[in-house]
Amino acid sequence: MLVVAPITLFAQLKVESNGKVIAGTKLFTSSVINYSMHAGRSATGGYNIAFWGETNNTNNTGMAYGVYGKAYNGKYGGNVGVAGVLDSDNYGTGILGSPDPVMGVLINGAYAGYFIGETKVTGTLTANSVVQTSDIRLKDNVVPLSTKYNNILDKVLDMNVIEYTYKKEIPSITLLDSTSTDKVLEHAGLLSDKKHIGLIAQELQKLFPTLVEEGQDGYLGVNYVELVPILVCAIQELKAQVDALQGNAEQTIDRAPSTASISNLSTTGNVLYQNTPNPFNEQTSIRFKLSDNVQDASICIFDMTGKMLKKQTISSGDSSIRVNGWELGEGMFLYSLIVNGQVIDTKRMLISK
Repeated sequence: MLVVAPITLFAQLKVESNGKVIAGTKLFTSSVINYSMHAGRSATGGYNIAFWGETNNTNNTGMAYGVYGKAYNGKYGGNVGVAGVLDSDNYGTGILGSPDPVMGVLINGAYAGYFIGETKVTGTLTANSVVQTSDIRLKDNVVPLSTKYNNILDKVLDMNVIEYTYKKEIPSITLLDSTSTDKVLEHAGLLSDKKHIGLIAQELQKLFPTLVEEGQDGYLGVNYVELVPILVCAIQELKAQVDALQGNAEQTIDRAPSTASISNLSTTGNVLYQNTPNPFNEQTSIRFKLSDNVQDASICIFDMTGKMLKKQTISSGDSSIRVNGWELGEGMFLYSLIVNGQVIDTKRMLISK
C-alpha cells in the first residue's frame, strides 16, 4: 500500500523491479542506457542533498551522465535543461562544476556558477565584461617584463596577424552516430564562413612561449588576454624611442641661431630654401642663396638623432644641390646651411617609399 499510493499519485514516477526509479518519460529508447535516481529532502545538519544523480560504467563502455536535462516545446523561452539557483543571501553557487569530488567545499562569494578546473566552451562566449584575477596579493615571483625580454617591440613587429575561418570539426569531442552532427557544429558556430582575425599559436610560441598553452586535446591555444600587457610594454618602448629621437632633433635644431640672427644674416644674402619635391623618393633639390663675402659654406644633412650623414661644400656661385633618396634611406631628415661656421637655417625633409 505504501508503495502503490505514491505511484498512483504521481503517474510519471516509476519503480522498476530492479530497484531503479524513473521520473517522467524515458528520453532514450536504447537498451544500453540505464536510469537511476535518488530523490529526497532533508533539513538536518551535515550535507543536505535534494537530488543525487550518479552513473558508473564499470566496463568502460557506453556513456555516463550524472545528470541529463532536456527541455523543449516552449514558445516563450521558458525552456531550461538544468537550472541551478542560489536562493540565499549567504555564500554559495547555483551550479558547481569540478573534475574532482568537492563535497563540503566552501565558496567565499555568491555566484550563479562556479567552476574549478579547466572549462571549455565551443561557439561564442558572450559577457558584459571578462575579468582576469590580477590582485598583487595573489602573485608571487613578480619580475618586470622589460627585464626578461629584450626588444619587445621587435618581437611584436614579428607577430604574424592572419585572417582565417575554422574547420568544421570539434577536436575535443567524439559524437555518437545518433547525434545530429550538423546541429552541434551549427551551435558551435563552425558551419558558417565567418572570418576571424588572430595569431598562429606555433609562431607566437617562438616569440612568447608563456602566451601559448596546450589543451587536453593536444591542440595549442593563445592567451590573448595576457597579450595585452605585452602590447603595453611595446608601446612604452616605442614611446621611449620617440622621446629620444625628438630630444636629439631638438638639440640639433637648437644649434641654429635665433630668428633675429637669421634675419640679419639673410639680409646679407645667405638664405636656405625648402627642398623640392618634399616628400620625395628618388631625388630632391635643396636651393640656397649665398652672399659674396662667404669664405666657407656647406649643406649638412643629419638623421633625427643628430648624426651627420652627408656634408657637401658649396660656394657663392652655387644655387642648389641634388640629393638622392638611396643615399639616405627612408624616413625624416634634417638639413642645415652653415656659413663661416654658423648655422644659418635648418629645415626638414622626408624620404618616402
